[in-house]
Amino acid sequence: MGVTREEAGAAGLLQGWALAQEIQALAAGRMCHPARMRRCRSESGAFADWACESCREFVRPEAISPWTWHLLFLHQLKGAGYPFRANDLSLETWLLLGMVQRIMEGEKLGKGSHGQRNN
Repeated sequence: MGVTREEAGAAGLLQGWALAQEIQALAAGRMCHPARMRRCRSESGAFADWACESCREFVRPEAISPWTWHLLFLHQLKGAGYPFRANDLSLETWLLLGMVQRIMEGEKLGKGSHGQRNN
């Protein structure tokens, strides 16, 4: 018996969730930083404040939720070899940490491939 349509759709269940979107933006390098902000302000002139507020290309650091920062911190610790044990984190946190890892790995895989196949 294979995977049902509902189970297959559950894999993308969190795709529209703000936490997943924030992690995807950060993994893709779409964080606004001071140099980017200065460039946008010089390009937008009198409309700089409006352009910054309505920007959909970059994410401002203050717009990232504390929970997202916490999960990224845990992801960094895990990647650096911190010896987490099974009960160090709640089940929900482990599941979210897995989601963070999948998103981060997906971005790494997607950046270099650009649709190329390995023959």
